[in-house]
Amino acid sequence: MSNSANIVADFYCISHIAAATIPNSRLSTILARMHQGLPLTKHSLDFLRQQHLPGLYLLACGEITHDAYVAGLDPISLSRHQAAKVANEARETERQALAAHFRVRKTSPPSGSTAHEIDRETERKLRRKREREADEAALKLRTMRQAEWKAQRERNCEQAAATYRTCAISSSYAEPAALDIARYFHLEHLSAAASPPMSDLLTSLFQGCPLTENEFAFLRQSGPDHLYQLAFGKLSIEEYIPIAKTAEAEVLERKARMEAIEAARIAREKDPAYIAMIQTQALYKKYEIALVDESLRPHMTQLLQQIDTGNRLPDKELLWLSTVAKKHFTEVLRNAYHRLEADFHADQYHRTQNPWNVVNASGHYRKCSQSKLALGLIESLPGDRLKHPKVQSAIFTTHGGVMRDLGQRSVAIELGEKAHALMPKDYRPCTLLGAVHMELQQFETGHAWYEKARVRGAPEKGINSELRSIFQQLDLAGREAMKNFLLTEDSHQFQWLNENSPQRTKKQLRSGSCQVQGRPSQGAKSASAGKQPPKGSG
Repeated sequence: MSNSANIVADFYCISHIAAATIPNSRLSTILARMHQGLPLTKHSLDFLRQQHLPGLYLLACGEITHDAYVAGLDPISLSRHQAAKVANEARETERQALAAHFRVRKTSPPSGSTAHEIDRETERKLRRKREREADEAALKLRTMRQAEWKAQRERNCEQAAATYRTCAISSSYAEPAALDIARYFHLEHLSAAASPPMSDLLTSLFQGCPLTENEFAFLRQSGPDHLYQLAFGKLSIEEYIPIAKTAEAEVLERKARMEAIEAARIAREKDPAYIAMIQTQALYKKYEIALVDESLRPHMTQLLQQIDTGNRLPDKELLWLSTVAKKHFTEVLRNAYHRLEADFHADQYHRTQNPWNVVNASGHYRKCSQSKLALGLIESLPGDRLKHPKVQSAIFTTHGGVMRDLGQRSVAIELGEKAHALMPKDYRPCTLLGAVHMELQQFETGHAWYEKARVRGAPEKGINSELRSIFQQLDLAGREAMKNFLLTEDSHQFQWLNENSPQRTKKQLRSGSCQVQGRPSQGAKSASAGKQPPKGSG
């Protein structure tokens, strides 16, 4: 057991707490720093509070003197301390007696090593003496400061009480309100200063009433530091006023600056140009467009506004979007475009009952992942509208593409075969059947249908695009099988299979398999005029 640890624990009357007498324990280390007059960290202060040592905590914070601390100790705790102190002293005496009993005393002159040990012991004694003197000096200084603060605290109370009494005896005197007292201490800017408990505390200071330990603790934790220093006696009222004025001015300046910023923000948000800018930014975010070429912004902004308000794009705008601004034709924007087109053709069908509008509407619904809407539209067609083989074939092909989207490939094959039987020279049923059989990994049959489509005029670019999409949708084994089959058929034509093709989404697959080959004008020409609107393929 450390003698110095016992001394410090005895000084603070907590010898009955084991941790206080154990060298290098957290509590003994904190006590040692306090004994030396060194400041404690917030964590150390929190530790004292957690150990249920309120008096020691207040002493460490400098809020009470050592005498006040000892006077406020619980009698039971003091008795335990005295008992522990006696026991510690007895143990120390016994230890010293045993050490003296077993100490070897040699009559011969001390050897070199013994002399060295003596020098070290002498040095340790000197060091302990210096440490003890430093502790005593720090304690003396701390005691002096505590006394000075106590004296100043009493002078502050006396001065405040005298001023209050002088004013109170006047016939015209009116008891100041909480806000008036807050203004006197230059704390009007603090909302808490005009309501309890802070207002009650300020009233006590204003009237010269001493504060309790709990009030000191509250003020230290929740009040401004300069007010705590005034209350505790670290500042006089004359020293406090300029500090409080400066702090108040800084707060008011900061408040005015924030109010100016807020007023500027409100004014900016009411500015039509700002509103337009925010709306434009929202449009670009909505359609996931990040422009690299700023020269495109005016045209792109106008185009997005047109789509967002539900207006169809003219053909020239679609051409610009598909060429000049191709890399900004995002999936979200494509979906919005196709949905507008689909709804337009659906409305045209409901107005004219022209089945070709169903074909076009279904194609666009598929491209924006709304195949169920396309199915509902197709199923609403009355049978008497499908007398012409060309119309029937187009509807069967479109219907087959929808069923393919919905995973009903056997139905898609049946519909494709019906369409082909009606129009054997049309390539579109062939591409549908080729795609479905390829997805089912029936590569020979699928390839045969694609060859029929080529003979009937299907664009080579469209076929290759669809094959790439199907390839990317297959699992690893399916890809390998499809690759081996196609390379065996034509290694030159399908050399892209040896490249690292980019991944494609299902939406891209579907859009590649049902491309509208053109679009009727805004007026939607009817079949009765002798011209067939474009049909969707597989």
